[in-house]
Amino acid sequence: MDLLQPGQKLSLNIQKEENVVEIICSIAEIYEDRMVIDLPQYFMRYIEYLEVGCPLTVKVFSKLGTIDFNTVVISSPLEDEFSVEFDEGAVRLTEGSELPVINAIESMKIKRDEDVFYVKTFEISTEYLKFYSDKTFQEGDSFDCELMLPQDYGTIYFVATISEVDDVYENEYTVTYSALNEYDRQTLLYYMYVYSYESDDQVEIDNEKNS
Repeated sequence: MDLLQPGQKLSLNIQKEENVVEIICSIAEIYEDRMVIDLPQYFMRYIEYLEVGCPLTVKVFSKLGTIDFNTVVISSPLEDEFSVEFDEGAVRLTEGSELPVINAIESMKIKRDEDVFYVKTFEISTEYLKFYSDKTFQEGDSFDCELMLPQDYGTIYFVATISEVDDVYENEYTVTYSALNEYDRQTLLYYMYVYSYESDDQVEIDNEKNS
């Protein structure tokens, strides 16, 4: 199909109970029976949904609109490549999902001196946070941050200090938290627990929150 080409942006949509998690990726290669997809680094947060045989919906962004198709995982990202089944005859136009979408990465607002800008995180824990940015930072730099969680989980305010600049990828940074109040810390813990693939109580927690 002419509308689908290597290098195009797409999203993998994974249904988790009453939500859809969206992972932004790109097309690596297209074959008659499969599509090879380049995943972002944070895919490990959703590895249980990317195992062989797992169902997915792929949405590709083109100039004529959004095109999607249902598929299953053929090879997991833990193998040499991540690929999904591709049937050109099943590709269709879509007007969007009826379910709310949660971005797989969170937005973070940084205030550094007089400069204010937004970045995307790709790994969160209670001790540190990692993010991408085209801006340049040095170890020891500190600045105010607002971490905006999806849905109605709120915004967390803290002071971040750069603890590591990635040796390979210069635009990837690790920060530690300070000036994080107890309420925001508990909010972060709850958010991480709800969206952790290691949680066995996912359904129960979601139901309690939505009741």
